[in-house]
Amino acid sequence: MNTKQQLLGLTSIQLKERRQCKNDYFYYKGKCQDEQLAISNPDTIGQSWTVSDDLDYVPAQDIRNKVGPLLRKQARFMFSAPPDILFKSYDIKDKDKCEELRQFIDKILTDNSFWSDTLKAFLDCTIRKRVLLRIEANPEQPINIFYNSINDFTYKTTSNNYKKLQEIILVVQEPDTADLEKDKQVWYRHTYNLKNNTCIHQIETFANGNFDNPVSTQVVDTKLDKLPAWVVLNDAMLGDIHGQSDVTVLRDAQNSYNRKVSDYADALRFNMFGERVIIDADENSVNDCKVAPGAIIPLKSIDEHTADAKRLESSFTSADPAEKFLDRAEKDMYEALDMPRQEELKNVPSAKALKYLYNDLIARCNEKWNTWEPIIKDLIRLIIKCCSKFNCYKNWNHEWDDLEFNIVFNHNFPIPEDIDDKKTLAMNEVQANVRSHKSYIKDFSNTEDVDGEMDEIIKDIANITAAENEQIVPNTDNIL
Repeated sequence: MNTKQQLLGLTSIQLKERRQCKNDYFYYKGKCQDEQLAISNPDTIGQSWTVSDDLDYVPAQDIRNKVGPLLRKQARFMFSAPPDILFKSYDIKDKDKCEELRQFIDKILTDNSFWSDTLKAFLDCTIRKRVLLRIEANPEQPINIFYNSINDFTYKTTSNNYKKLQEIILVVQEPDTADLEKDKQVWYRHTYNLKNNTCIHQIETFANGNFDNPVSTQVVDTKLDKLPAWVVLNDAMLGDIHGQSDVTVLRDAQNSYNRKVSDYADALRFNMFGERVIIDADENSVNDCKVAPGAIIPLKSIDEHTADAKRLESSFTSADPAEKFLDRAEKDMYEALDMPRQEELKNVPSAKALKYLYNDLIARCNEKWNTWEPIIKDLIRLIIKCCSKFNCYKNWNHEWDDLEFNIVFNHNFPIPEDIDDKKTLAMNEVQANVRSHKSYIKDFSNTEDVDGEMDEIIKDIANITAAENEQIVPNTDNIL
């Protein structure tokens, strides 16, 4: 048990789960990177495997990692294009204020590299079951947003609601002491506890190699009625508070793929070269034979026998079945993640047909959004509450404190679309008076100032109309 696990107070069941998560992480990475480390810590072996020492040859281990690229592709599909966030006010008179607030929150997220970190956190979550999202909000200081991996925290839920967090324990190390000896390291244990609808934050400092008793303890009332953190679970079932790893569904197919590729390599190696067969020849003359192109073989016969030398050429007849097996294993991994293969994307006639091929992956990602979206919405509302309570930003407008609005996410999956067809349809809707000009500008323009753009269009239309009227009605002031 290392220092972090000791401070978290992990049970044997929790330690076993984290060892499995470590195994899944190194499996995602692919081939074993440190064979010596893998001997003492088998969880770091990755997709490699141990080989018996009593063989006459060294078997091939040809690792073709498909798990890593597939999970990274899934993460990019989810978060490479951040969603469009809209604040839709319940009262029409608050529409402009809600848009101002949305832009302010968007800047806070951008300053924290939120969407970039979320892509990485999502990938980590799909590998190691869960991540922790949290914010730090202090008076007169900007909001900070962080993600932590499974190894950094533990948590408890309430007895009557497994979805509601009761306590979160987070352990972090002082970065400047990470490379020092154990007795010179400094660690912090943060405990967030919800009591009587009040979040209490306890900070314990550990140093001098004593990790049983803290050298200092500080208790802070956060002035919040909820924990400033959320545990994001991957593919959790009903009643599940741990989550599932996407590596699990890919492991069997990946193992079969690696083994078969390695067997294929060994079969090619053994069958690539023919074998020389020498019959009834003296041992010394056989030992004097040279293996070289065009070499003469001086054989000496034994007794009355006639020495003979032949060559047996090999034939490899399993290539086609092996290729079919590998193709099947790869296809199984793509199907496990509902992801189309490159072969299916060739010669697609239109973007609409392409979107149809991605339909299962879109459904899978929407299912994952059902977990992530409510948490991010909750994060945004807590940021607003902290800004109003703690004056985190000098330019915060307190007229935003009590705005009532709904948060809407428009997911932007990276699929090419027939944008020209969409624009044509939208323009037809504007002309038929079933769509507003502002709606068209908002959807198909990069401008943030929709009203300003609308005013410019109105001015242009007015000037064009005035010029046309002057041409139709001549000026009669100068006629005698």
